[in-house]
Amino acid sequence: MANIFKNFDDKNVNKITGSKEFKEAANDKNINDFVNNKQFKEFKEKYNGKTEEEIIKDAQNMSKQLKEQYGEQEYNKKIQDLKNFEMFLNPEQKKKLRTFLENLK
Repeated sequence: MANIFKNFDDKNVNKITGSKEFKEAANDKNINDFVNNKQFKEFKEKYNGKTEEEIIKDAQNMSKQLKEQYGEQEYNKKIQDLKNFEMFLNPEQKKKLRTFLENLK
């Protein structure tokens, strides 16, 4: 029974990693720099295991601080950069990132 699920997972992973889009992304210097970025790694570690309430509270505090620090235009650019993280996250991390972004207002 376990082999059925393993094969299913392997086939899906191979489909993804074999795709043209994945190969282009894997070879893109900007994406590699982004994924290996210290801030990105710190972000993933900071929100690993956090509750939704903790994420929302952080999002609201961060939003206020960034708007004050950078102004509206630079703030919007930073939010877009944060949205670019999503494609590198697992489903649970994606959900947390979306929750975080939705509560930045």
